[in-house]
Amino acid sequence: MDLDIKNQRSIAGLRANAVAFLTNLSTFVGVGLIFSLIVLILEPENEFVRKYSKQTLSLNVIIIVALPLNIIMKIGSALFFIIVAIILILQAVAAVFSILGKEFEIPKIDEISDLLFVD
Repeated sequence: MDLDIKNQRSIAGLRANAVAFLTNLSTFVGVGLIFSLIVLILEPENEFVRKYSKQTLSLNVIIIVALPLNIIMKIGSALFFIIVAIILILQAVAAVFSILGKEFEIPKIDEISDLLFVD
């Protein structure tokens, strides 16, 4: 990044790292899909915020896709729990990196984001 991330402004005048942090945090309160989509729509310019928004949206889509695994008895429930636990850990790490103004790439999520979103 050429400019200091902490000094860049984003939605509603918030700092870019604060918006990225809130986007990552939204998964933990159950509104990650909606919140990250709104941030993606409202923030057309700041690539730092857009990257975290796409990443969060992609992870929430994976949770929704994995949801039917929960319907299958014990094995599905265990697999669903493992997938959600991994995603929540990755979101927590991403939240810490975003508040520090650093980029954190989750392996293979960029490829999923590229499939889901066309810039």
